[in-house]
Amino acid sequence: MIQSRKGLLLALAFPVLVLSSLTLYRMVSLQTGREIVLPVSGYDPRDLLSGHYLTYRVDYGVEGICNSGEHSLNSVFVCLEPKGISTTPPENCTVYIQGSCRSGFFEAGIERFYVPEDQATHLEELIRSKAASIRASVGRDGRAQVKDLLIDGKSWKDQ
Repeated sequence: MIQSRKGLLLALAFPVLVLSSLTLYRMVSLQTGREIVLPVSGYDPRDLLSGHYLTYRVDYGVEGICNSGEHSLNSVFVCLEPKGISTTPPENCTVYIQGSCRSGFFEAGIERFYVPEDQATHLEELIRSKAASIRASVGRDGRAQVKDLLIDGKSWKDQ
């Protein structure tokens, strides 16, 4: 009886510990990464909102990221300072973003932004009529996370 209780407690505690660890890792990465602002564009006016996510294209300021056949699908590094593309982590780059090429587009996992359902219509109108950008946090390993959506340089929450 005692053995089964210990097993049950362990079985219940394990997923909670794993999820807590993942959440803590994401929070630390978000807070310790280098903050950058990138313009976004390429909204589909017929399907601006996909579910509760705003989907867009990020302008990294680098041309032809996925046009060359030399970049593998799983490993592309876009250097933002100075501008450039590489298949390995760049050495002389102050900030770079790691991603992959899919269907001719560079994807780094920052191409979607969660939109609360009650704010979706208002935000959609703002996006269509004003300049939009994202504030992202980039870790030393090149992984980026979206921190905020900016409309004309201000957080969408302040609009």
